[in-house]
Amino acid sequence: MNIFDNKFTVELLINKKMNDMNENWINPNIIIGSVAIGDNFFRRDDLVEKIWEKIKFGQSILLAAPRRVGKTSVMQYMANQPTENFKLIFQNIQGIRSGNEFFERFYAMILSCLDTSTKAKNWFDNFKTSKTIKSIGMNGIEFETKPTDFVMATNTLLKEINDNQEIDTMVLLLDELPEMLFKINKMNNNDAISILTNLRRWRQQPDMNKKVVFVFAGSVGIHYVVDIIDQRNTNINDLDTIYFDPLSDEEAHNYIDWATQGASITYSTQLKKYLLSKTNYYVPYFINILLDEVNKQAKKANNPIITEQNIEDAFDMVVRQNDYFKDWKKRLKDYMKKADFDFVNEILIHTAHKGAISLQEIFDKAVKHDKTSDYMEFIDNLEKDGYIVAGNDTYRFITPFLSAFWKRNNPIYNS
Repeated sequence: MNIFDNKFTVELLINKKMNDMNENWINPNIIIGSVAIGDNFFRRDDLVEKIWEKIKFGQSILLAAPRRVGKTSVMQYMANQPTENFKLIFQNIQGIRSGNEFFERFYAMILSCLDTSTKAKNWFDNFKTSKTIKSIGMNGIEFETKPTDFVMATNTLLKEINDNQEIDTMVLLLDELPEMLFKINKMNNNDAISILTNLRRWRQQPDMNKKVVFVFAGSVGIHYVVDIIDQRNTNINDLDTIYFDPLSDEEAHNYIDWATQGASITYSTQLKKYLLSKTNYYVPYFINILLDEVNKQAKKANNPIITEQNIEDAFDMVVRQNDYFKDWKKRLKDYMKKADFDFVNEILIHTAHKGAISLQEIFDKAVKHDKTSDYMEFIDNLEKDGYIVAGNDTYRFITPFLSAFWKRNNPIYNS
């Protein structure tokens, strides 16, 4: 055997070893982009308990949190946990395009809850017969004679069940409400106003509100959208707001341990600290992005032993890939008037390049953009939607990821 044959044999052995390692590689238990459910859901019992406390008092809720913090996962988790005397149903309503479509969906949700109630079986069987309902299933409701007015049909139904002790309280978990309202409003302002006013009436009118509790959530500030629709927030000021706090430092460390349990890559306390310092805002979405990229690079190199430099390289790669964050800018552009977006975008560009922006600098830019009468409302909405965070009369990005993205997306800035 000559030297070339020997070299070839060594390469084959190395490649075989690398292939064996890849086959045995165990990825972390993380979800990016999709809703985390089942074994992929990191439970936050304190938050769920807080929501249940409000529900049991009959209080409808607005889940207030920045994007990507897990509102949908929590709502779906609750919907999948049977609870005595309550019927929960979850719906993502973002795709609804008209008031009529919304009210029909709403009516169907109530009927679906009633249809699954053992306690109310006899009553509901009679109701279905009287309303000529043929079937209720995953694809909706089949009527022999479809109601012509679903608002009126809902009014009648809610009044009929309001004092019925056989009926469980129904909890309607409606995700992406502001997104739906915004899109409907662009096509028909009256439809959007009708949805807001009827939802409020069903929450507050004593002869209709005893059997239905609402939990609303969405990725765009609902107050901003409602203000666009009817210039006032009275249609939602009765909602009890529950804020989604990020994970505490201890919870974030526990989350990394949970996500990487049994995985090929393990994190020491120091590595966990370093990884979290790169996200700064401790929510599973941002942590998962970094865990995933570190895992990809380590798997490619067939080396499960990582360092702080590996985490740094992964952070840079995530920012360069761009796909994780471009929607944050697109949403602002889609939902705002051009003049409003130009003002807000300059605030964010300045913050990215300078590290922070002061109240005086915000006001100076408001003067430039003729926004002095309402400029802090834009800042408040940026904070509520998870772009920036306040501190010591300044604002900075909530996570280095967004700051790095905005700077890369706008590399030149002349203040």
